Amino acid sequence: MELKLEGKNVLITGASQGIGKAIALAFAEYGANILINYIGSDQKAELVCHQAEAYGVKAVKFHADVSDSSQVKNMFSYMDNHLGAIDVLVNNAGFAEASFITDMTDDQWDNMIKVHLYGNFYNAREAVKRMKAKKRGKIINISSDIGSLGCEAFIHYSAAKGGINAFTKALAREVAPEILVNAVAPSGTHTDILQAFGENYVEEESAKYPLKRLAQPEEIAKSVLFLASENANFYTGQILSPNGGVVMNG
Repeated sequence: MELKLEGKNVLITGASQGIGKAIALAFAEYGANILINYIGSDQKAELVCHQAEAYGVKAVKFHADVSDSSQVKNMFSYMDNHLGAIDVLVNNAGFAEASFITDMTDDQWDNMIKVHLYGNFYNAREAVKRMKAKKRGKIINISSDIGSLGCEAFIHYSAAKGGINAFTKALAREVAPEILVNAVAPSGTHTDILQAFGENYVEEESAKYPLKRLAQPEEIAKSVLFLASENANFYTGQILSPNGGVVMNG
């Protein structure tokens, strides 16, 4: 199947490492121009830009906290001026941390909800304004299998990802048929976030999966590219879950 992503302008939040980096480089490989949003290391973001540009595409970076609406607005204005009108938004920025409810602080809960749900809302709002003017566009939200399963010691993360699932479905109904909105809900993936929980955690998680392993970031990127391509033009409000069989729907 041809993906036909050449010349598309794509914004990926949280794209300086992990799944976001894999998504950004996959788009670049297929000819899309990319804006790399990041909140951490400028050097990491710059490296992703250089790697993307090796494919002959335009790649720019923009430091912005997705939970701050003014920073998100500035980022979209920057994209308008440096890449052009957005074709695809990938809401990927996020983080995970473990905390039982009796130990969880107000700030921990607030930060989790703000980055995931406020971040998705702020970025989607700006993208939809521009996509409506063009009468086309695609939004892909990165959720998690935990949004369906729930997970002890991760109630704030579970609630945030479950909220993204509901947000995806509601927005898909609101902006159809011109704009298509879907989500990708990975299971455990080999990233710095997951590795921070320790090698024992990775081994224990892998044992729970029918495939007996966790995903690689590049495997998640393939689902995102599919949804962004013309091959997925009859998909909206859907949650694709590359999860190694740990969640089986249908």
